[in-house]
Parts: sequence; structure tokens; C-alpha cells
Amino acid sequence: MDSRNRIVIFAAIVLYLFLHFPSQTEAGVELASKVCKNSQNFESCVQTLTSYPQIVAAPDEKAIAEKALELARKESGDSSEFFAGLAQSNPSSKTALEQCAAHFKEAVLFLNLKGLQGGTASLDVHYALDEVDQCQDALSSGNVLIDSATSVIQKWKTVYDAAAATVSALEH
Repeated sequence: MDSRNRIVIFAAIVLYLFLHFPSQTEAGVELASKVCKNSQNFESCVQTLTSYPQIVAAPDEKAIAEKALELARKESGDSSEFFAGLAQSNPSSKTALEQCAAHFKEAVLFLNLKGLQGGTASLDVHYALDEVDQCQDALSSGNVLIDSATSVIQKWKTVYDAAAATVSALEH
């Protein structure tokens, strides 16, 4: 067999393998879809998880959960910093905004898989949502109406929902 025939055979094998095995991205989207069945908003969950290459590249549900929780912790930290900055530029709403900064900082502590073996991981993660609900209560009772604050909370809740769905999928 001459070298031309070997190249053609090799190319045919590579093409066959390429066309018959799912890409890492397809596998990641499939896993994201599977874990998002536990979400409050399936489409938003899948979109959130598949928007981050490190999540799509995760090899299994536990890795997706770890990456999603990492993303939620980062979002919590960013939100805490946002509210701390907002408190400095809005003296009349400073107390409520500082409370929000503290609640988002506290939320970071609950976004983990430590309770997975005991079956309490979903409950632990839910405590993060309770912290953000307390932030919203502080804003409401302080009559603080700032559109950017509402947007930050909504973005956090979208990321939280995706992360919580991944944890719920692991527990069930």
C-alpha cells in the first residue's frame, strides 16, 4: 500500500471518529440540561451553565456543581462589593445597602458541597438565598429603590438558581 492510500484511510478513520463521537461541548450541554431539570427556570439555567466554558467542560455532574457553586460564590462576592460601593455613594440609603453587602458576603459561606454526604447540601445552599432575601427585605424596609441594585440581585438569583439545580441533581 502506497503512502497516498494510507493517508486516505487515515483521513477516513479520523473523519468517522469526529462525526460519531459527541464533542466535549455537546456532552457539557447534555449534562447541563440534565441537571437543570431541577431548576426553577430550565432555559435560564441551561443558558447560565453553558455560558461558561469551564462548566461546559466539566466531566460529570459533581464537577458541574462545583464549578456552578464557584461561579455563584464569585457572583456573591461581586454583589457584596457592588452594594458596599453603592452605600458610599448613597448616604441616605447607606444602612440598607451596607446590610445587603454583608448578606451577600455571608451568602458565600453557604455555597458549597460540604453537606453532600449528609444529604443537606441543598438546604445549605438554600441558606444563601435566605441571605439575599434578607437583603431585599432591608432594601424594602429602607424604601431603597435603585434599579442597578435590583439588576444585581436578579443576576445573582439567576446564577444561584443554576447552582442550586446542580446541587439538587446530585442529591437526587
